[in-house]
Amino acid sequence: MSDVLAVGCYTAETGGRGGGIALVARDSATGRLGGVLATHPAPSPSFLVTSGEGPLRVVHAAHELPEGAVSTWRLDGSGGALQLARVGSGGGSPCHVAVHPSGLLLVASGYDGAVGVVAVRGRPVARADELAQVITPVLPGGTPGPVLDRQAGPHPHSAAFLDARHVVVADLGTDELRVHAVVVEDGAPARLDPDPVQVVRTPPGSGPRTALVRDGRLHVTGELDGTLLTADLADGRLGALRSSPALAGSGPAGPPSEVTAVGRRHLVVATRGEQPALAVHAVDADGTPRPLVDLPLEPFGARNPRHVLALGRHLYVCAQDSDLLLHLELAGLDEDEDDAGPPRVVAHSAVRLGSPTAAVAL
Repeated sequence: MSDVLAVGCYTAETGGRGGGIALVARDSATGRLGGVLATHPAPSPSFLVTSGEGPLRVVHAAHELPEGAVSTWRLDGSGGALQLARVGSGGGSPCHVAVHPSGLLLVASGYDGAVGVVAVRGRPVARADELAQVITPVLPGGTPGPVLDRQAGPHPHSAAFLDARHVVVADLGTDELRVHAVVVEDGAPARLDPDPVQVVRTPPGSGPRTALVRDGRLHVTGELDGTLLTADLADGRLGALRSSPALAGSGPAGPPSEVTAVGRRHLVVATRGEQPALAVHAVDADGTPRPLVDLPLEPFGARNPRHVLALGRHLYVCAQDSDLLLHLELAGLDEDEDDAGPPRVVAHSAVRLGSPTAAVAL
């Protein structure tokens, strides 16, 4: 029995070595990766997200180009693909796209400081329809952080819907988490209120990058100071931030690029740098992540883990600089009585892909 992963890969347009969107076979019983079924040309898809269910399921892609774009694809398990739509993202070099719980609104985060809001037409098949709005941070928000080479100005790096009425934008350049309200028109989400309903300042020089909502909490990687930030959620608002180290070890942490939920009670934080690793965190009773163990990626030849997809106990790491999609099977997540810790890698497989950026399961 097998299924398929879709993997975005940087192309020559942004200095990458990939071909676009690759479809990769995966054995659902063992988690092992098979061969590449097909590669569909698409310029530098930096992030992928799925939306919908069954025959209406689609994949939205952010294209990290000087004139950014968002596209919608119909991908299938046999390797086929059809691009349904492509629209502008409202700014340059979008690196992330988030989808509203209804599937009818996309939020694209761009390196140039803009946040694009794209309306999705829901019938007969969901597809990116039109650029509905562009939001650019203004003072007093949007003040650059202290890390001069990375925080020269606003740099939205990701967004996450806190619920159907609120979305948070993580701005690496300004050390801010900005919560925007979703504006509903005719019973459907139409756009965002451009004025944030809440702005939470993260520690100076933290550089919030990737946001994850899980179990009533927000977790955000601090790319520039090697931390993981956590806040409780209530009625679309963030509580006080708590900071924990990204890595379990005492050495300097490489830049954390991704936080992913794995199993029922754990998080995985991917760190880059000279000694890339996956740090497995347990979530304590008060919701604070606690790093348990660092799993080095060097033995697998994986560098620059840009994105991690978790499917059960199986992790799929997009190792951008080593042209590798790496699969790791974890044990020790305390999912049952025979799975006692500590967390550890018990099996792995890999497939070669040029400059992989993000993976989703079809």
